[in-house]
Amino acid sequence: MMDLYRGLDLGAKGDGCLLLVSSVVIVGGSSTARRSRLLPVWRRRADLAAGLGAAVVSAWIVFRLQSNFVVQPVLVMTATVALSELLLAGFLLWGDVRDRSQQPSAEPEPPETASDEAQARSTVRAGLVGAGGTLLAGVLALLPLWFTAHYMPSHDSPVVQVSSSIESVDRRGDHAELTVEITIENKGKTPVTLLTSLYEITGTERGYSQEPEPLKGLPFRDVTDRNYGSAARVNPYNWFPDPKQIQVGPAADDYAWIGPDEEVKTTLIAQAPLFPLYRITVDAGVARADRVEVEDGPTSARKLEKCDSLRIAEDRRPLVHRGVFDQLTESDREVVTFWVVDGPSDFGDISPWWAPFPWNGASIQHAGHACDHAFKPDDQDGLEETAMVGWSSSVGEAGLPPEPSS
Repeated sequence: MMDLYRGLDLGAKGDGCLLLVSSVVIVGGSSTARRSRLLPVWRRRADLAAGLGAAVVSAWIVFRLQSNFVVQPVLVMTATVALSELLLAGFLLWGDVRDRSQQPSAEPEPPETASDEAQARSTVRAGLVGAGGTLLAGVLALLPLWFTAHYMPSHDSPVVQVSSSIESVDRRGDHAELTVEITIENKGKTPVTLLTSLYEITGTERGYSQEPEPLKGLPFRDVTDRNYGSAARVNPYNWFPDPKQIQVGPAADDYAWIGPDEEVKTTLIAQAPLFPLYRITVDAGVARADRVEVEDGPTSARKLEKCDSLRIAEDRRPLVHRGVFDQLTESDREVVTFWVVDGPSDFGDISPWWAPFPWNGASIQHAGHACDHAFKPDDQDGLEETAMVGWSSSVGEAGLPPEPSS
């Protein structure tokens, strides 16, 4: 009843409604089976309905548990109760069926009594058929509405577009001033939660030659060894050394809520040495807002710690339980967002297009894991796939303007 009235979404309210109906069937069938004034056949049927209802609802709870079971005290307790109830319901159903098969056949009833009972049974059957037809018609009428109003919106994938550009590069004597714009826009039909974001501004020297390099001498591994995105290139007239990091930071607040057709826009000013080429890269991780909702609490600083051979800045936020039944059958989960700020050179993304550190990531996982679990792919639990976690990135470049004439 608490989930039916106070559940945070339709799924939690649906679980509460199903459990409430099941409890009515179980309690009503058990109490009806113990009323001595009813005919034995109706008492046996009521007892059978109660046992069947208990078996079905306990099997459903076990199914919900096994889909993501981890060793947490609440889940262990719920699993123990549900399995015990399932075994007890199966034992009672087996006993009811055995008693019914072993019961001696009743003496033939007088014609008047048999006729009255047959008439009563036909009346009950007619009522059941009428009620079932009405219920089926209502379900068939509600299915298209439920599919359009709930199922389709709840399964729309988040669509987020990240754009970044260097609007202007102005010389300021011995250095340059860059104006950078970053936009994260929700192009989809569902709200999203911005888990984490990172922008990086770099400067790169660039050499130019009017004589092109031979084709076989070009560094094709710069674009084939890894997926570097649109910043990677092979140019027979240019050469590019390793970039120099100028400025890094978050493109927006972590866990920001972005509704459909809304955007988060950031304008930055950066001072930098004079480089022939400037680059801005942005990486943002998002998820459906209704599937990743963190608990309210005081915002704390990221925890800078050593994780194996990496130095990371980590933040953990527990996910909200949608209702009481969700709390009893779903594990405690948390969102882990991190920045890898330092580590072995072979762990970072070694490329001529951006520095190997820092880089960011996000993981949705069961509570209680160590920091290194966030770097492992979530193939077994599928929590990130369920939450529809996705990434979007962009690259923008600009050249240094020529010196003004004297």
